[in-house]
Amino acid sequence: MSKRYALIAAIRNEGPFLLEWTAYHRMIGFTDIHVFSADDTDGNRALLGALADAGALTAHVNAGPGGHRNRAYEQAFRLPAVQAADYVMALDTDEFVNIHVGDGTLSALMDATRNPDAISLCWRMFGHGGHLQYDDVPVTARFTRAAPTDVAVCAPQFAVKTLFRPGLATGIGPHRPAVAADVSAHAVRWVNGAGKSVSGALLAGGWKLTATTAGYDLAQINHYVVRSAAIFALHNVSRPMLGSEPVPLGLPDFLRLNHNQAQDTTILRHADALATAMEALHAAPGVAAAHAATVARTRALLADLLDGGGGDPGTPLAQIMDADAARALVRAQQGTPDDPAEPEDASPAPGQVVADAADLAPRWLADLRRSDHRRGWYVSHDTFAVQFTRRSSDVLVVSFDNLSSVNDASLARDTWGYPFYAAEGWSHMGVMAFEKHWFRDTALFDALEDQRSLFAQFRTVVMTGTSMGAYAATAFADLAPGCTVLAYSPQATLDATRVPWEDRFGSGRKQDWSGRYAFAPDHCRSARDVFVVYDPYFGPDRQHAMLYRGDNVHHLQSWYTSHKSALFMRRADILKDLMREAAAGTLTPARYYALYRQRRDLPWYVNGLADHLIARGHAPLALRLADHLEATVRPRLAQGIRARVAS
Repeated sequence: MSKRYALIAAIRNEGPFLLEWTAYHRMIGFTDIHVFSADDTDGNRALLGALADAGALTAHVNAGPGGHRNRAYEQAFRLPAVQAADYVMALDTDEFVNIHVGDGTLSALMDATRNPDAISLCWRMFGHGGHLQYDDVPVTARFTRAAPTDVAVCAPQFAVKTLFRPGLATGIGPHRPAVAADVSAHAVRWVNGAGKSVSGALLAGGWKLTATTAGYDLAQINHYVVRSAAIFALHNVSRPMLGSEPVPLGLPDFLRLNHNQAQDTTILRHADALATAMEALHAAPGVAAAHAATVARTRALLADLLDGGGGDPGTPLAQIMDADAARALVRAQQGTPDDPAEPEDASPAPGQVVADAADLAPRWLADLRRSDHRRGWYVSHDTFAVQFTRRSSDVLVVSFDNLSSVNDASLARDTWGYPFYAAEGWSHMGVMAFEKHWFRDTALFDALEDQRSLFAQFRTVVMTGTSMGAYAATAFADLAPGCTVLAYSPQATLDATRVPWEDRFGSGRKQDWSGRYAFAPDHCRSARDVFVVYDPYFGPDRQHAMLYRGDNVHHLQSWYTSHKSALFMRRADILKDLMREAAAGTLTPARYYALYRQRRDLPWYVNGLADHLIARGHAPLALRLADHLEATVRPRLAQGIRARVAS
């Protein structure tokens, strides 16, 4: 019989981080998650309610006198589900259990440690890596700089979080369980993150280990105490204080806890699985809207706090938000010299990390330096860049950034789809956009026209992108005659004289839509196949799609996806298959619709179908759909549809 693992969190105003934290810990094996919310200034309780309705956690309102953590832990310890669990753990939502052994799950950790009575995992404290502003992206992917594991750099560095059998405890504490005084060290097996005994160190009390007893071999706690300078300020410097700390952290704490000495990307082994888990929760009824609402509320709170600049010079807020100070801190912690006179042949000591976290090498650059595929180049202009890596002589993928990529200012940014194309062994040219300009740049026109001879060297060229990137994929297709184009929700043009009905994409509509490549359908005539993927029920995208005409144009419908057809394909787990078929030359409308049948398993599609039926007055059909879902053991989807019909 599989074990049950209970996870307890006491939160205050951490709504934007709940989705990732919940999805991650469910993914690694926590079966029962209890979240106690003590404040709702950022609108977190609506999201907790939606996640509870989706079966992802149990939400509790945590009101009353006293400290919110102790209050939550006392309530949690009395819960039958917690007492009945095999193991219990208390975490904050800036803490992630990072298991190195086996498949990275709790089961693997228990197997490796032989099911101890308690296992205390040490913090690895992560810094902001130079990130000042909050962004709605996964914390585990954004922050990869951390304190060392073998050298003490601050007092709480080796604090522990403990997974324990509830029968061992008389109560729950923030770092470890309370244990009866008469429990003998010989009767309890309490181990650290390397599986070594720490019974003597922790049984009698204490909440941290030392550099010599910590043990990180099997697992650790990734502690993202500084989730950007802005979030640290919002949670601690604002008045009233909005964060979870019993006593607000100040500027000295910001400097004391913000560690960036080393790089740690071990948790990214779960990146793809985490993305899938987050997407599944995001698709549950009410979750997307509640997540967006708490993100918007947090941004509004930040805007009020920062007031356009971070406060008056010299204040703690201004110093926390000082970009120059942030860069200096990161560089100093990594031992990166600021002196331009540093000798050219100076090299780091073994193990020393010298790159600024904001300047970490993107994967394409690392591959050009360290993989078997070292032929390529990078050309940068004011508003765009083009990166090329040669691998296969058969297939070249040319991808174009979308709007969301423009907001990524990190030098570690990859071109759109790069990891997948690299894994497939395809050559790849990625066109990066630094502005929302819809690639309307004459320098880019010239740069891509110069690549005609390169395109001709490959048996198959596939041009692809979504939205803005899909416009470019179709607009530049004739530069590679015989190519295949896979365009998700493209714009044919944003020229107001041709598409007067288009009122989206204000930045794009301001561009110069005269001259070359202004109307994409005119520039993909020599392509072998142009696959235009769009939602036929989403008017603006349908109107753009209908502007693409010709024997080589295939209109592929993706129902109920709105303007997010590529994201939908990814969640349905068919995005990669579509690209593989395009690269192999086997993609056809029939093949597309055969793959698209997988949509029926996706809550996004099911809810879209139900909403479509309800909006068109077909409530009885929507109820029949709910009956079908109930019969196929999908009761939550069924309940949601019936509730919408009733309202």
